[in-house]
Amino acid sequence: MKIKIYSILVSIVFIPVAILGQFLGLYLGKIIYFIYVKVMSLNMPDILIDTAPPIISGVIAGYVSALVVAKIYKNYNLFFATMLPFAVILFSFIGDISLTVEANWSTETIGSLLREVATISIYYLFLKNKFLLSNK
Repeated sequence: MKIKIYSILVSIVFIPVAILGQFLGLYLGKIIYFIYVKVMSLNMPDILIDTAPPIISGVIAGYVSALVVAKIYKNYNLFFATMLPFAVILFSFIGDISLTVEANWSTETIGSLLREVATISIYYLFLKNKFLLSNK
């Protein structure tokens, strides 16, 4: 029972770390695609320019969040460590869908939906496979 409670408590860290990771990852993705398009003069499709930075953002947010949670509490229960983050991402996803319907499904709004899916998927994947988070 103690492991489950600690797992839920440590998963609260997911919220600020994922927000920070998404913010930093989004700007890293925009810088990368700015270099591709403006500096290297590569012709990139608009859908890739609009969706890749949010996906990079989600991957970075999921990985950093999983890394922080695993470093804080190594003996976590996977279900309880992902319960709160899944609920947060679900609410965010519902909000993104409502914004997407209002914006008529643009590539930017689809990118934000993909960001949420990438964040929770990578978070779960790395927590499930603890060896991916080890320093070896």
